Amino acid sequence: MKPSLQAMKSFLRKASRPALAILAGAGIALVIAGLATPLSVAGGARVQAAAELFRSDLAAFVAAPADARATPLVVEAAAGYEDRGLFRRPRWMPPVSPTGVARALWRNLRGIPEGGSTIPQQLAKLYLRDAHRGSLGDKLAEVLFATWIVRQAPAAEIAGLYLNLSASTSLGSLRRPAEGLQRLSLALFGLPLRRLSREDQLVLGAVPRGVQWLRAHPTLSAQRVASTRSWLVSRGTWDASKPSYLDSGVDASAAFGFVEGWTERVASDAAADLDLVSAIDRFRDGLEAALAAEFPGTGVRTAFAAMGESGVVLARSGAESALMPVNYGSIAKLEALDLAVEAFGPAAVRELLLPPGACVRWIWATKDQRRLRPASWCPEDVTKATHAMGFDEAVARSINSMTARHAMLLPVLLAQRRPDLLVHISAEVPAAERAALDSPADRALSGSLLAQLGETVPPDAIAPELSYSAASVALFRYLKERREQAGLPAQRLPDDPTSLLGNSSRATAEQVGAYLHRKLFAHDGTCMLSDTGALLAQRRKEGTLRWLAQRWPKLLFAGKTGSSPHDDSAVAAVGLCLDARPVVLVAALRPLDGPLPIGLRGSVLLRGIDAYLRELGRLQRSPTPALLPEWAQEPDPTVTAEVRP
Repeated sequence: MKPSLQAMKSFLRKASRPALAILAGAGIALVIAGLATPLSVAGGARVQAAAELFRSDLAAFVAAPADARATPLVVEAAAGYEDRGLFRRPRWMPPVSPTGVARALWRNLRGIPEGGSTIPQQLAKLYLRDAHRGSLGDKLAEVLFATWIVRQAPAAEIAGLYLNLSASTSLGSLRRPAEGLQRLSLALFGLPLRRLSREDQLVLGAVPRGVQWLRAHPTLSAQRVASTRSWLVSRGTWDASKPSYLDSGVDASAAFGFVEGWTERVASDAAADLDLVSAIDRFRDGLEAALAAEFPGTGVRTAFAAMGESGVVLARSGAESALMPVNYGSIAKLEALDLAVEAFGPAAVRELLLPPGACVRWIWATKDQRRLRPASWCPEDVTKATHAMGFDEAVARSINSMTARHAMLLPVLLAQRRPDLLVHISAEVPAAERAALDSPADRALSGSLLAQLGETVPPDAIAPELSYSAASVALFRYLKERREQAGLPAQRLPDDPTSLLGNSSRATAEQVGAYLHRKLFAHDGTCMLSDTGALLAQRRKEGTLRWLAQRWPKLLFAGKTGSSPHDDSAVAAVGLCLDARPVVLVAALRPLDGPLPIGLRGSVLLRGIDAYLRELGRLQRSPTPALLPEWAQEPDPTVTAEVRP
């Protein structure tokens, strides 16, 4: 039996050799055919139809204006994200990345879904595959189709077509082989491709992942942005010597938060909001003209956004509006005024007039800190107080010393009129910390504040929660918590009056705009201002918006500007009614290098907002005045729906 078994094995080996040779030869012939005529090997009517559609799409892409279909930096960035061998891979080779496949296998084994396809392969999928999961045969056909694709056009055109088709998929709208990227640029950034900053173009290169993917994976997206930028630097495509707002760091958890605000109406072919988007160029023109005339040679980065209800972004000037942090100092003063209006009502806030005078001292969180700064210190004012004024006027004029004095009176006023609210605020400071902050000097200061309100209380009789430092720390912590609940980051604010004035605070233009929208409007489905918004609107002709109020005397504004001589950024925002919906227009800037020039404050940004409003008028989309609550109705006959300056 053994010799027979061995003979049979020997026979099978000899017989299989020709078969294996035939199979190997067939495989080699198939590979050669695939390299020589990949489309014929992929075969079938479906593939031929896809090839014809590709030719049509490519022709439409090539015929489109170069600055409307893609930009070199967006294409390079897409290669950095998806296929770093795109520009160096020989065209005769199948566009397959062995390292990409290996990396994808490793990540999938670790539970991280990722494909290893190159850009030509992903483009082939768009033509050959529906939503179903691809089989091995599908993947082979896609490799052959991609091999054919890379021989039909240069790598840059293939990547550009891929970007436009992927953008169309993100938009969920019509097939746009030549303008999908342009449309998505308008939806995401409010600007055409040719006006995008290099940071915007860097982000736009990631859109093949899909808008929803970027939103769902912000941390990974931020890491990919940083990695791609480093790769572009190594290629010489990104000049690392030029300052970028990305250099100061972007919070990874919010790096792609701006994607949540992309304008769905623009993306879905609705033309209604395209006017809001297209007018943004006029904002930049108006601001640049003001800077050239008043501050020649000043280089700045600018941000602009139109914010609707619940923080919805109706239009933006680029990723800067959502990613570039700016100092929101004067904006922060609004929170103390808003608390006073909620607690006492607008009439009581107006009736509390304080004469000009020395400000109360700064307070510090611990006794050790107070010993290090024994002298009192008053904030420098951009504008000095010249007459007695209420809290609303002090905030509208951004007079720091008056704003701080009014705020310091809040705990005492609450003790007199709203003891229930004072108990709630005082809970911000534990009993042990309150005792550490107490001192005879603190009780004497509180007694002085009570005396200003006509109440004489000996220092020994001052309640622990009203002791000056303890009451102030509790108030500032409470205000900080309110700001955060309203969407304004306040983690960097210390427990002293700096917290009130907003120094050392950072937020993006869109965060500032969303915060002001919540504070300035009543949110009753109309353009009705809140009580706080109405107080500021009535001060528009004498506050920080006075230049804009003179230009538009018949348009009722409720808003704020912010910046001081020591700031490295400036913010301006106004609330108005547009298409019967409440809208906040917010603008911000930061210098490219160094501090802002002396005199360049938030009011300069009003020139850009003015240019934006004029462009809306030219487009017959003029805003109308916001509505005042009944208690604040103005007898002024000039406050009408007519808005042309």
